[in-house]
Amino acid sequence: GPKTGLGDGLGEGCIVTVWGSNLGDTQGESRVVIKDSSGTDREAAYIYYWKKADGARPGGPSDLYSSHGMQEIAFSIPSSSLDGPGKIYVEVNGEVSNELDFFVRSTGTIRFVKTGGTDSGIGNWSSPWASVSYAVRGNTSGPGDIIYIASDITDTNSVYYGSVRALDGYENNHIAVVSYPGFLYTVRSTSNGALRNYYTRNDYWVFSKIRAESVASTISSSAFGRIVGCEHKQPNGYHANAATGAIYCTAGEYPTQGTNNCDNLKVYGNYIHDYGTPNVTSNLAHATYFSLRSDYAAIAPEVGWNRLENNGARFGIHVYDEHNCGEFTGNFDIHDNLVKNQVGAGINIGTQGCSENPDGFRGTIRAYNNILINPGKYSSQGATAGHGIMIYGKQNFMNVKLYNNTMYGYGDDSCTSNDAFVVWYQPGSAYHFDGRVEMFNNIFVDTHNFQYTPSTNERAPDSFGHNLWFSTKNPTQSLPTWDTNAINVDPLFVSSASENFRLTEDSQAIDAGDNSVLPIVKRDIFANLRDSSIDIGACEYSSSAPIPFTC
Repeated sequence: GPKTGLGDGLGEGCIVTVWGSNLGDTQGESRVVIKDSSGTDREAAYIYYWKKADGARPGGPSDLYSSHGMQEIAFSIPSSSLDGPGKIYVEVNGEVSNELDFFVRSTGTIRFVKTGGTDSGIGNWSSPWASVSYAVRGNTSGPGDIIYIASDITDTNSVYYGSVRALDGYENNHIAVVSYPGFLYTVRSTSNGALRNYYTRNDYWVFSKIRAESVASTISSSAFGRIVGCEHKQPNGYHANAATGAIYCTAGEYPTQGTNNCDNLKVYGNYIHDYGTPNVTSNLAHATYFSLRSDYAAIAPEVGWNRLENNGARFGIHVYDEHNCGEFTGNFDIHDNLVKNQVGAGINIGTQGCSENPDGFRGTIRAYNNILINPGKYSSQGATAGHGIMIYGKQNFMNVKLYNNTMYGYGDDSCTSNDAFVVWYQPGSAYHFDGRVEMFNNIFVDTHNFQYTPSTNERAPDSFGHNLWFSTKNPTQSLPTWDTNAINVDPLFVSSASENFRLTEDSQAIDAGDNSVLPIVKRDIFANLRDSSIDIGACEYSSSAPIPFTC
């Protein structure tokens, strides 16, 4: 972002927000530092807030403190920073955090939208624009620009960003739309999507700290874009009911235009809740939806540190393709997410009819450090089987890696069948999975006396080990026949009643994992470093870890 041009009388360059663990709930003597391209450390020009990431003003609206124990810091880049690639880090009580890449530049204009502004104005702090819809069209903003909404503005119709003429950013020159500290931009649509990418033409867009409510997609993504720290839900009194997801991406949907909004998409730290209504919302609507079409090859997205809760749209993190299926290149990482009370599977990876392309749906999906609480809830609209994690589909050639996830409860008494995990086996069927599955260091806890895996139409993972299975209702329940080295003990969570799934010091899950996955699972969901003897599950035990957070 630009190092000058803010004009609000407080900071100098663009306002950056970072989220992290163990940063402290207040600043105290701590500091946030920009290490510019010369390697010189420069303290923030101004710190707007340093607080818990609890969804409350002046930050928010995504509550990541309740689920991940995170804090958030908003600060301005100092104008003294040299242009070029640099780093951001935080120093807390003398301890230095990891570094994040940040590119400082002199280009790009900082824009503002405020109540009382004029769309014929120049869009700066003293002469702001009046509407977001004006700000995000092709005749106003350009590559490298940042649009801050510095009033509590609510749009009650769909807002399209970009236009028929593609409005793209480019590397290190994204176009950003962000709520200014202390304010919240809300976009709400009761008839369609909320923030919409015009025909998916527009790339390199960033959306942050926005509340989006809709009956279709809340924020439609852009290629090489980011959706960070936003809140997503359906409008009160309305039901999400479109063939999409609150957050979704697809590639090759408009092949004649050569467009996609999946390439290298980052979905970080969002709070997606109460999207969809059980028994009302169509089975075509999902909490999130990542797909390809037309044998398109897209750089894999990343979905991390999100909180999904009480979603009635089928499937939590949903990766799916059909017809002329395509390929995600690189690693599609799904990590450090909390998925709670989800209709349909918490993580669903499938295809339905890739027959138009013999190469099928392909790539590598790594799902790790996720906590799933009561996935597989019932809905008469296509979620009548209570799966926790489901992997299926003919010509679905994905290489799926499930490492160090924790699942507590799954299924629903109203479902026709219930299980924690299934890889579909039914040769000749459209559901038969043709890919590969690795499964190590996961915890599955049954709370209803449901079976762990299906008794029919289910196959073993291709490689597996060090998984823990336990039933609070029936400790002698039969384990999956294929899991020959399964651990069958109570994992001894700190407090399952309060949904705290850290391990107590007597847990047999401690140091019982397979260490071969450590290059991927270096930290747990709360950012604690894992030691050389890895624990099972999403939480690594440490006697010196901070007071446990409740999910």
